[in-house]
Amino acid sequence: MTTMTVSPSMEEGLRPVNVRRDLPGIARLVEMCFGDVLDESGRAAIREMRALSRSGPLLWLMSNFPGGGPAWQHGFVYTHSGQLVGNVGAHPADSRRDAWLLANVAVHPDWRRKGIARQLVLAAVARAAHEGAQRVVLQVDADNMDAIKLYEQLGFETLTVRTTWRRSQDRPPVAASMPSGIELRLALRSDWSLEHTLMERFRPQGLSLTSPLQVGQLRPSLGRSLGHFFNGQSEERWLAFRSGEVIAWLYVLWSAGTADQIRWIIIPQCSGEIEQALLAHGLRRLGHRRCDVWVEHPDGEADTLLQQHSFKPTRTLQWMQVDLSRRD
Repeated sequence: MTTMTVSPSMEEGLRPVNVRRDLPGIARLVEMCFGDVLDESGRAAIREMRALSRSGPLLWLMSNFPGGGPAWQHGFVYTHSGQLVGNVGAHPADSRRDAWLLANVAVHPDWRRKGIARQLVLAAVARAAHEGAQRVVLQVDADNMDAIKLYEQLGFETLTVRTTWRRSQDRPPVAASMPSGIELRLALRSDWSLEHTLMERFRPQGLSLTSPLQVGQLRPSLGRSLGHFFNGQSEERWLAFRSGEVIAWLYVLWSAGTADQIRWIIIPQCSGEIEQALLAHGLRRLGHRRCDVWVEHPDGEADTLLQQHSFKPTRTLQWMQVDLSRRD
Protein backbone atom coordinates (compact mmCIF):
# COMPACT_ATOMS: atom_id res chain seq x y z
CA MET A 1 0.00 0.00 0.00
CA THR A 2 1.21 3.49 -0.85
CA THR A 3 1.71 5.86 2.10
CA MET A 4 1.88 9.61 2.20
CA THR A 5 2.91 12.43 4.50
CA VAL A 6 0.38 15.10 5.36
CA SER A 7 1.37 18.52 6.69
CA PRO A 8 -1.05 19.99 9.26
CA SER A 9 -0.34 23.44 7.81
CA MET A 10 -1.90 22.67 4.42
CA GLU A 11 -4.97 24.87 4.01
CA GLU A 12 -5.95 23.70 0.52
CA GLY A 13 -6.38 20.10 -0.51
CA LEU A 14 -5.81 17.34 2.00
CA ARG A 15 -5.20 18.12 5.67
CA PRO A 16 -6.03 16.73 9.13
CA VAL A 17 -9.36 17.62 10.69
CA ASN A 18 -9.40 20.82 12.71
CA VAL A 19 -12.17 20.06 15.19
CA ARG A 20 -12.70 23.71 16.10
CA ARG A 21 -13.19 24.80 12.50
CA ASP A 22 -14.35 21.84 10.41
CA LEU A 23 -17.25 20.29 12.30
CA PRO A 24 -20.09 22.27 10.67
CA GLY A 25 -18.72 21.52 7.20
CA ILE A 26 -18.25 17.83 8.01
CA ALA A 27 -21.81 17.60 9.34
CA ARG A 28 -23.19 19.20 6.16
CA LEU A 29 -21.12 16.93 3.91
CA VAL A 30 -22.03 13.72 5.74
CA GLU A 31 -25.70 14.68 5.72
CA MET A 32 -25.53 15.44 1.98
CA CYS A 33 -23.81 12.16 1.11
CA PHE A 34 -25.53 9.77 3.53
CA GLY A 35 -28.68 11.55 4.73
CA ASP A 36 -31.07 9.09 3.12
CA VAL A 37 -29.47 6.05 4.80
CA LEU A 38 -28.31 7.38 8.17
CA ASP A 39 -29.55 5.42 11.18
CA GLU A 40 -30.12 6.81 14.67
CA SER A 41 -26.42 6.63 15.59
CA GLY A 42 -25.46 8.46 12.38
CA ARG A 43 -27.96 11.23 12.95
CA ALA A 44 -26.84 11.46 16.59
CA ALA A 45 -23.23 11.87 15.40
CA ILE A 46 -24.25 14.78 13.19
CA ARG A 47 -26.09 16.42 16.08
CA GLU A 48 -23.01 15.91 18.25
CA MET A 49 -20.77 17.57 15.65
CA ARG A 50 -23.02 20.61 15.44
CA ALA A 51 -23.38 20.90 19.20
CA LEU A 52 -19.63 20.60 19.76
CA SER A 53 -18.90 23.16 17.04
CA ARG A 54 -20.80 25.67 19.17
CA SER A 55 -19.11 24.70 22.44
CA GLY A 56 -16.06 26.92 21.94
CA PRO A 57 -13.51 26.60 24.76
CA LEU A 58 -15.05 23.29 25.91
CA LEU A 59 -14.12 21.63 22.61
CA TRP A 60 -10.58 23.02 22.83
CA LEU A 61 -10.27 21.73 26.39
CA MET A 62 -11.52 18.25 25.42
CA SER A 63 -9.11 18.02 22.51
CA ASN A 64 -6.10 18.84 24.67
CA PHE A 65 -6.63 16.06 27.19
CA PRO A 66 -4.87 12.75 26.40
CA GLY A 67 -7.45 10.52 24.76
CA GLY A 68 -10.00 13.31 24.92
CA GLY A 69 -11.92 15.03 22.21
CA PRO A 70 -14.27 13.58 19.65
CA ALA A 71 -13.47 10.12 18.34
CA TRP A 72 -13.31 11.41 14.75
CA GLN A 73 -10.73 14.12 15.49
CA HIS A 74 -8.01 11.94 13.90
CA GLY A 75 -9.64 12.08 10.47
CA PHE A 76 -8.89 14.17 7.39
CA VAL A 77 -10.69 16.68 5.19
CA TYR A 78 -10.17 17.89 1.64
CA THR A 79 -10.86 21.56 0.94
CA HIS A 80 -10.96 23.76 -2.14
CA SER A 81 -11.25 27.56 -2.03
CA GLY A 82 -12.37 27.35 1.58
CA GLN A 83 -15.09 24.77 0.84
CA LEU A 84 -14.92 21.40 2.57
CA VAL A 85 -15.52 18.85 -0.21
CA GLY A 86 -14.18 15.61 1.31
CA ASN A 87 -13.93 13.93 4.69
CA VAL A 88 -12.97 10.67 6.38
CA GLY A 89 -13.42 9.99 10.07
CA ALA A 90 -10.78 7.91 11.85
CA HIS A 91 -10.28 6.79 15.42
CA PRO A 92 -8.92 3.89 17.49
CA ALA A 93 -11.43 1.14 18.16
CA ASP A 94 -10.36 0.82 21.78
CA SER A 95 -7.68 1.82 24.27
CA ARG A 96 -5.13 -0.60 22.80
CA ARG A 97 -5.07 1.45 19.56
CA ASP A 98 -4.08 -1.64 17.54
CA ALA A 99 -7.27 -1.48 15.49
CA TRP A 100 -8.70 1.66 13.92
CA LEU A 101 -12.08 2.42 12.37
CA LEU A 102 -12.73 4.60 9.33
CA ALA A 103 -16.16 6.18 8.90
CA ASN A 104 -18.02 8.48 6.55
CA VAL A 105 -15.67 8.50 3.56
CA ALA A 106 -17.60 11.34 1.94
CA VAL A 107 -16.89 13.42 -1.17
CA HIS A 108 -19.13 16.20 -2.47
CA PRO A 109 -20.97 15.01 -5.63
CA ASP A 110 -19.34 17.78 -7.71
CA TRP A 111 -15.87 16.59 -6.69
CA ARG A 112 -16.12 12.84 -7.18
CA ARG A 113 -13.87 10.81 -9.53
CA LYS A 114 -10.94 13.14 -8.90
CA GLY A 115 -8.99 10.84 -6.57
CA ILE A 116 -10.08 12.64 -3.40
CA ALA A 117 -11.52 9.55 -1.68
CA ARG A 118 -8.29 7.65 -2.39
CA GLN A 119 -6.21 10.43 -0.82
CA LEU A 120 -8.47 10.59 2.23
CA VAL A 121 -8.36 6.84 2.87
CA LEU A 122 -4.59 6.61 2.31
CA ALA A 123 -4.01 9.45 4.75
CA ALA A 124 -6.23 7.90 7.41
CA VAL A 125 -4.61 4.48 7.06
CA ALA A 126 -1.15 6.06 7.22
CA ARG A 127 -2.18 7.88 10.40
CA ALA A 128 -3.46 4.63 11.92
CA ALA A 129 -0.24 2.81 11.00
CA HIS A 130 1.84 5.61 12.53
CA GLU A 131 -0.16 5.23 15.76
CA GLY A 132 0.58 1.50 15.91
CA ALA A 133 -2.56 0.05 14.35
CA GLN A 134 -2.38 -3.54 13.11
CA ARG A 135 -5.60 -3.31 11.12
CA VAL A 136 -8.09 -0.78 9.85
CA VAL A 137 -11.80 -1.54 9.40
CA LEU A 138 -14.58 0.26 7.51
CA GLN A 139 -18.15 -0.23 6.25
CA VAL A 140 -19.47 0.43 2.76
CA ASP A 141 -22.89 -0.04 1.18
CA ALA A 142 -22.86 -3.42 -0.51
CA ASP A 143 -24.17 -1.94 -3.76
CA ASN A 144 -21.52 0.83 -3.90
CA MET A 145 -19.28 -1.01 -6.34
CA ASP A 146 -17.07 2.00 -7.11
CA ALA A 147 -16.15 2.41 -3.44
CA ILE A 148 -15.64 -1.32 -2.93
CA LYS A 149 -13.32 -1.45 -5.94
CA LEU A 150 -11.32 1.47 -4.53
CA TYR A 151 -10.95 -0.15 -1.12
CA GLU A 152 -9.88 -3.43 -2.70
CA GLN A 153 -7.22 -1.57 -4.67
CA LEU A 154 -5.97 -0.13 -1.37
CA GLY A 155 -5.64 -3.58 0.18
CA PHE A 156 -8.98 -3.95 2.00
CA GLU A 157 -10.61 -7.39 2.08
CA THR A 158 -14.22 -8.28 2.91
CA LEU A 159 -14.89 -9.57 6.42
CA THR A 160 -18.64 -10.05 6.16
CA VAL A 161 -21.83 -8.62 4.66
CA ARG A 162 -24.63 -7.74 7.07
CA THR A 163 -28.16 -6.45 6.61
CA THR A 164 -30.08 -4.28 9.06
CA TRP A 165 -33.77 -5.19 9.47
CA ARG A 166 -36.46 -3.16 11.26
CA ARG A 167 -40.01 -3.72 12.50
CA SER A 168 -42.61 -1.81 14.49
CA GLN A 169 -43.19 -3.08 18.01
CA ASP A 170 -46.94 -2.59 17.79
CA ARG A 171 -47.27 -6.09 16.31
CA PRO A 172 -47.22 -9.19 18.52
CA PRO A 173 -44.38 -11.64 17.80
CA VAL A 174 -45.07 -14.93 16.07
CA ALA A 175 -45.59 -17.57 18.76
CA ALA A 176 -42.74 -20.05 19.11
CA SER A 177 -41.52 -22.25 21.96
CA MET A 178 -38.06 -23.60 22.66
CA PRO A 179 -37.57 -27.20 21.43
CA SER A 180 -37.56 -29.97 24.01
CA GLY A 181 -34.24 -30.54 25.73
CA ILE A 182 -33.03 -26.97 25.38
CA GLU A 183 -32.80 -24.65 28.41
CA LEU A 184 -32.78 -20.87 27.89
CA ARG A 185 -31.67 -18.81 30.86
CA LEU A 186 -30.32 -15.35 31.62
CA ALA A 187 -26.56 -15.15 31.38
CA LEU A 188 -24.86 -14.78 34.75
CA ARG A 189 -22.10 -12.25 35.34
CA SER A 190 -19.67 -15.16 35.44
CA ASP A 191 -20.83 -16.38 32.01
CA TRP A 192 -19.12 -13.63 30.02
CA SER A 193 -16.25 -15.94 29.00
CA LEU A 194 -18.75 -18.43 27.53
CA GLU A 195 -20.27 -15.62 25.49
CA HIS A 196 -16.83 -14.46 24.37
CA THR A 197 -15.82 -17.97 23.27
CA LEU A 198 -19.04 -18.40 21.30
CA MET A 199 -18.46 -15.12 19.44
CA GLU A 200 -14.83 -15.87 18.66
CA ARG A 201 -15.74 -19.27 17.21
CA PHE A 202 -18.87 -18.45 15.26
CA ARG A 203 -18.75 -14.69 14.62
CA PRO A 204 -15.01 -13.95 14.38
CA GLN A 205 -15.74 -10.81 12.34
CA GLY A 206 -17.90 -9.52 15.19
CA LEU A 207 -21.43 -8.45 15.98
CA SER A 208 -20.91 -4.80 15.16
CA LEU A 209 -18.26 -2.88 13.28
CA THR A 210 -16.20 -2.49 16.47
CA SER A 211 -16.43 -6.18 17.44
CA PRO A 212 -14.57 -8.39 18.10
CA LEU A 213 -12.24 -5.44 18.63
CA GLN A 214 -14.23 -4.55 21.77
CA VAL A 215 -15.70 -7.94 22.59
CA GLY A 216 -13.94 -7.75 25.96
CA GLN A 217 -16.70 -5.35 26.96
CA LEU A 218 -18.79 -8.44 27.64
CA ARG A 219 -16.89 -8.71 30.89
CA PRO A 220 -18.97 -7.03 33.62
CA SER A 221 -17.61 -3.67 34.68
CA LEU A 222 -18.74 -0.58 36.51
CA GLY A 223 -18.01 1.52 33.42
CA ARG A 224 -20.33 -0.57 31.25
CA SER A 225 -23.12 -0.38 33.82
CA LEU A 226 -22.72 3.38 34.22
CA GLY A 227 -22.66 3.82 30.43
CA HIS A 228 -26.01 2.11 30.05
CA PHE A 229 -27.42 4.06 32.99
CA PHE A 230 -26.47 7.46 31.61
CA ASN A 231 -27.57 6.48 28.08
CA GLY A 232 -30.97 5.38 29.37
CA GLN A 233 -30.38 1.83 28.13
CA SER A 234 -30.74 -1.61 29.64
CA GLU A 235 -29.76 -5.01 28.31
CA GLU A 236 -30.29 -8.74 28.80
CA ARG A 237 -28.10 -11.55 27.58
CA TRP A 238 -29.45 -15.10 27.37
CA LEU A 239 -27.74 -18.44 26.86
CA ALA A 240 -29.30 -21.63 25.49
CA PHE A 241 -27.94 -24.98 26.70
CA ARG A 242 -28.37 -28.53 25.49
CA SER A 243 -26.96 -31.30 27.71
CA GLY A 244 -24.93 -28.67 29.56
CA GLU A 245 -23.31 -27.27 26.40
CA VAL A 246 -23.88 -23.71 25.18
CA ILE A 247 -25.57 -23.77 21.77
CA ALA A 248 -26.87 -20.21 21.38
CA TRP A 249 -26.67 -16.63 22.66
CA LEU A 250 -29.35 -13.95 22.60
CA TYR A 251 -28.89 -10.24 23.24
CA VAL A 252 -31.73 -7.80 23.92
CA LEU A 253 -31.19 -4.04 24.29
CA TRP A 254 -33.81 -1.52 25.39
CA SER A 255 -32.93 1.91 24.02
CA ALA A 256 -33.77 5.38 25.25
CA GLY A 257 -36.58 6.03 22.79
CA THR A 258 -34.67 5.32 19.57
CA ALA A 259 -34.48 1.74 18.26
CA ASP A 260 -34.23 -1.38 20.42
CA GLN A 261 -31.94 -4.20 19.31
CA ILE A 262 -31.90 -7.98 19.14
CA ARG A 263 -28.85 -10.08 18.21
CA TRP A 264 -28.18 -13.79 18.33
CA ILE A 265 -25.58 -16.45 17.61
CA ILE A 266 -26.36 -20.16 17.14
CA ILE A 267 -23.81 -22.92 16.67
CA PRO A 268 -23.94 -24.40 13.14
CA GLN A 269 -25.13 -27.81 14.39
CA CYS A 270 -28.37 -26.19 15.61
CA SER A 271 -28.93 -23.91 12.63
CA GLY A 272 -32.58 -23.81 11.63
CA GLU A 273 -33.69 -25.36 14.91
CA ILE A 274 -34.09 -22.57 17.48
CA GLU A 275 -33.86 -19.26 15.56
CA GLN A 276 -37.64 -18.86 15.60
CA ALA A 277 -37.85 -19.40 19.35
CA LEU A 278 -34.92 -17.08 20.12
CA LEU A 279 -36.27 -14.21 18.04
CA ALA A 280 -39.78 -14.62 19.46
CA HIS A 281 -38.36 -14.62 22.99
CA GLY A 282 -36.40 -11.45 22.32
CA LEU A 283 -39.47 -9.68 20.91
CA ARG A 284 -41.57 -10.75 23.91
CA ARG A 285 -38.92 -9.41 26.27
CA LEU A 286 -38.99 -6.01 24.54
CA GLY A 287 -42.78 -5.86 24.76
CA HIS A 288 -44.90 -3.13 23.15
CA ARG A 289 -42.93 0.10 22.82
CA ARG A 290 -43.21 3.18 20.65
CA CYS A 291 -39.79 2.77 19.07
CA ASP A 292 -38.84 0.24 16.40
CA VAL A 293 -36.66 -2.79 16.93
CA TRP A 294 -33.79 -3.63 14.62
CA VAL A 295 -31.74 -6.70 13.91
CA GLU A 296 -28.35 -6.60 12.19
CA HIS A 297 -27.49 -10.05 10.89
CA PRO A 298 -25.27 -11.71 8.25
CA ASP A 299 -26.91 -11.17 4.88
CA GLY A 300 -29.01 -14.11 3.71
CA GLU A 301 -28.78 -16.12 6.94
CA ALA A 302 -32.22 -15.37 8.40
CA ASP A 303 -34.13 -13.46 5.71
CA THR A 304 -37.22 -15.71 5.68
CA LEU A 305 -37.41 -15.81 9.48
CA LEU A 306 -37.20 -12.04 9.81
CA GLN A 307 -39.81 -11.49 7.10
CA GLN A 308 -42.15 -13.86 8.97
CA HIS A 309 -41.81 -11.57 11.98
CA SER A 310 -42.68 -8.45 9.91
CA PHE A 311 -39.09 -7.17 9.66
CA LYS A 312 -38.11 -5.21 6.56
CA PRO A 313 -34.55 -4.82 5.24
CA THR A 314 -33.24 -1.27 5.40
CA ARG A 315 -29.53 -1.37 4.52
CA THR A 316 -26.85 -3.91 3.62
CA LEU A 317 -23.25 -3.09 4.50
CA GLN A 318 -20.01 -4.77 3.54
CA TRP A 319 -17.39 -4.78 6.28
CA MET A 320 -13.83 -4.51 4.97
CA GLN A 321 -10.44 -4.65 6.65
CA VAL A 322 -6.82 -4.00 5.71
CA ASP A 323 -4.27 -5.99 7.71
CA LEU A 324 -1.37 -3.61 8.30
CA SER A 325 0.75 -6.33 9.90
CA ARG A 326 1.12 -7.97 6.46
CA ARG A 327 2.39 -4.87 4.71
CA ASP A 328 5.96 -4.80 3.40
